[in-house]
Amino acid sequence: MRKALLLFLAASLLLSLAGCNAPAADTSSPAVSESVSAEGESSAEESSEEVSKEEERPMISIKNDPNYANVALNKSYTHTVLHPGNDNASYPDEGGISMTDGVIAPADAKYSDPSFMGFNKNNNDYTAKGYSAVTVDLGGLHYLDKFVAHVASKKHLSVGINAPEIVFIYVSRDGETWHKVGYTSHEDSETIASIPSTLELEYAVSARYVQYRFLGDGNWIFVCEVEAFGIEGEEELPFPGEEEIISFLFVGNSSTYYFNIPVKLMHLAASAGVEIEVDNSCVGSAYLSYFADPANERHGIPLREHLASKKYDYVVLQDNSGASYEDSKPAIDILLPLIKENGAEMLLYKRYSSNDDPAQRLDSAYRHEVNYSKLAETFGVDRVAPGADAFLICTEKYPEINLYHTDNSHHGAGEGAYLLACVMAIEFLDLDLDKCTYTAGLDEATVAKLKECAKIACETGYDYPQK
Repeated sequence: MRKALLLFLAASLLLSLAGCNAPAADTSSPAVSESVSAEGESSAEESSEEVSKEEERPMISIKNDPNYANVALNKSYTHTVLHPGNDNASYPDEGGISMTDGVIAPADAKYSDPSFMGFNKNNNDYTAKGYSAVTVDLGGLHYLDKFVAHVASKKHLSVGINAPEIVFIYVSRDGETWHKVGYTSHEDSETIASIPSTLELEYAVSARYVQYRFLGDGNWIFVCEVEAFGIEGEEELPFPGEEEIISFLFVGNSSTYYFNIPVKLMHLAASAGVEIEVDNSCVGSAYLSYFADPANERHGIPLREHLASKKYDYVVLQDNSGASYEDSKPAIDILLPLIKENGAEMLLYKRYSSNDDPAQRLDSAYRHEVNYSKLAETFGVDRVAPGADAFLICTEKYPEINLYHTDNSHHGAGEGAYLLACVMAIEFLDLDLDKCTYTAGLDEATVAKLKECAKIACETGYDYPQK
């Protein structure tokens, strides 16, 4: 599998260098389609029937059509569960119409403005799916080439609201089989309450339903409006042709999903011309033993649904900070056959120390070193992302960089999450970080230091004095 990955990355690099007209990897280009069911489930059989090659697909431009407009305006929609539940949501969907009523929160709006609807990352629905979503029914077939989600900015970051890290756009003709067309981009603001996060396609796709999937860094994602621009469609268009994309499923807890490390990995890869897909089955404080339990409703059942719905190239496992080898091994004994049945390869993410006492972090990290090294040897895993090593190396080499969140336990949204994504980019994708231009908004000097520490961690590791 590692050899195949190297060949794929080499081919991707050659293609990116072939000709001055080759398009750069960015979020504005139409993404390859992915066929999934109503709950994000893949359907390979339907995909093979519905997806044609790119050169066979009609290239329809619609922006100059006199009827071109926001066709989602005043259309019906559904959304995933709000926190703590639909019956008593903290920040509800006022009247069930506010997401498509054309009302966008004013620049000085407070987070309590009724135009906003709030999703919380601690909601069971979010952790089970890995995202929150709004799904619009356009009422009939349409040609679409622009999608906008108006979301709350970091203006209210002090109360845990932040713009989503990413918004994936999926479309469907029947509301059951979904095709990913790309993801949006936006410029965050500290002064404007609502910002547009936008995806524009060069050529239109045809669909009746549009789904906006929100993944965030903060505790809350607030949405005030979703838009889809296009015209009424006459006939179905084939979706863009599929290309080889490396797919990951991350299984673990907040040491993986906090501040969207997998999404940052996706951005790093894209900036180097490599496209990957990331899904997660992560729940706060979870042990792998919870996922191994087939009857566990928050862990075991959702994981099995992920594995049954889609084929993955890699499944990345990360256990609780309190887990020992004796805890992790029996769980992996159960999980590994499920991963192999899916056709995926198992990878390990050696987590950093979550001890809030800096003086205790070395001993804590060494426990993880012993645990994950023994697991790798037992199960024949040749790629373990050394997050623990990278944190120790960076702390000693650049003590001015704070890798931890304000709780002194989780990795931080900026430097900590970025360092861990860099480690995964090297270990899981063999990427050259010097060719990765994504910075997660960090300054150039800090990015250089974090990349340096990630390289050292993956090349030589940390020199644990306990060894």
